[in-house]
Amino acid sequence: MVLLYPLLDKSMIPMNNATVKKMKGNLEGSTIIITGASSGIGKELAIILASKKPNLVIVARREKKIKQVAYQLKKMKIKVLPIVGDVRNREDRQRILDLTIKAFGRVDVLVNNAGLGKVSLFIEQPEEEIDELIETNFLALVKMTQLILPIMKEQGGGHIINLSSTLALILPYPFAVYNATKSAVKTFSDSLREEVKNYGIAVSTVLPGPYNTNFHKVANVGSGSFKVYNVTKLAKKVAKLIIKPKRDLIKPNIFIALTWITNLFPKLKRMISVKIGDQILKAKEETKKELEKERLKLEKEKIVVVSN
Repeated sequence: MVLLYPLLDKSMIPMNNATVKKMKGNLEGSTIIITGASSGIGKELAIILASKKPNLVIVARREKKIKQVAYQLKKMKIKVLPIVGDVRNREDRQRILDLTIKAFGRVDVLVNNAGLGKVSLFIEQPEEEIDELIETNFLALVKMTQLILPIMKEQGGGHIINLSSTLALILPYPFAVYNATKSAVKTFSDSLREEVKNYGIAVSTVLPGPYNTNFHKVANVGSGSFKVYNVTKLAKKVAKLIIKPKRDLIKPNIFIALTWITNLFPKLKRMISVKIGDQILKAKEETKKELEKERLKLEKEKIVVVSN
């Protein structure tokens, strides 16, 4: 039992703070900011939270998409503020805060969900892609958090939820920079939590595995041969996390067991990491071939049309 103590899942221990007592099962009238809310986890979370009647501030770069989500939420009879903005941009971050305070007067929860993944062997990865990953996944998250924290401190409570990834625990090789950003998010959250707990502010980290979002498409790995899980189920767990904060939310559960086992056996961790890496890289190559076939097909169709 002594040997297993360091591996106990401390994420299951709820955080006892002012926010939990204040929001205990009731989000009505609270103000929640969700970045990256035009699709995937952010969109699903917003829709699920709507039944609890909070004030929702949804943020994304794609105007058409975020307006569609806002329209869907308004039909559910809740107060929603859609904001088109890029969290990497200082002016946009400030505008998000200013508009939120103007509309609702407070910020109870910040969900730092905006992020992206790119599958690339590091030696071949373009510098602009590296910059994009670091700025989107980590720097923007840190700066957005720093902007919101003084508001929460003044209120006497709040909850920061940061999106990391299970890949930060397994570390497959074609995701070196992505893994680094998501590991940094986990480290940042763990350190910050201790700093702000006396202000009644909770800090949680969500570490999702492969879910059926646009992640794989953006990362250029298609659907691959790996299993993906239902993103709605994940969003429901994140919604529960808002009501009852805990340190870490690792989903699906199989990754909790996987993390425990691989921490006990480092050689096994390396084997699993390499196997997953090989699988991801293979999916990227297959996707590349499919895209090339599609491109050639379109070119051929153009030639036929012009000839006719």
